Amino acid sequence: MSHTHRRDGHGRRRGGPDQARGRPRGVWGAALALACAAALTACGPDGGDADAAGAASDAPTSPAATPTGMGTPAEPAPSSPPPTSAAPSASAKPGGIARCETDGLALSLVANGQEMNSKYFDLRLTNTGSEPCDLLGHPGVSLLDAGGKRVGEPATRSQDGTGDGGAVRLRPGQAAHATVKTAGEGVTDGRCWPEAATLLVYPPGSRQTVTTADLAGLRVCGDSFQVGPVGDRAP
Repeated sequence: MSHTHRRDGHGRRRGGPDQARGRPRGVWGAALALACAAALTACGPDGGDADAAGAASDAPTSPAATPTGMGTPAEPAPSSPPPTSAAPSASAKPGGIARCETDGLALSLVANGQEMNSKYFDLRLTNTGSEPCDLLGHPGVSLLDAGGKRVGEPATRSQDGTGDGGAVRLRPGQAAHATVKTAGEGVTDGRCWPEAATLLVYPPGSRQTVTTADLAGLRVCGDSFQVGPVGDRAP
């Protein structure tokens, strides 16, 4: 019995150190388990680092991220369709003949006789330029005194003369003609406008004027002052 007791005591003495050595193993094992649990929590599905790592590993490589000179080159952008029509050149000249401008016209007035109690005058616009030009319509006609003030009223339009309303083409040196008409002084009891010093004319379609001081004896009487459309010959 004594021997058995000693063996049991010896066994307990041997078992004591084993248990003492086992306790540290249990403590460190628990600590390691807690550390792994914390690591799994940080790196698990809800962790930002895990998501970023997973996204980086699973995301396909973008062509844009391929370094220059490596991988498949990007496709070129499609070119724009050609315009349906080209804009006209700014230097292209318009077709046809230009309208006569005042800086290429000379004005003159020629007496053309008296008929049916009316006096007639041939108003001429001569092309002094080097290119042909066109005139179309009625000129604007006024009289001015020596101080540049208008005498009476501008001429009203009539259909007297050779013009038919169509365009008149003037080659260099050619003249267009318009008929100016007023009443004869003898049939108006002397009711005439003061004598003028200048004839002022707006060529058809122009805002500029040409003038002449040679009135060829024109004096408006009876408040009758008319001008016809331009034509290609004298009346």
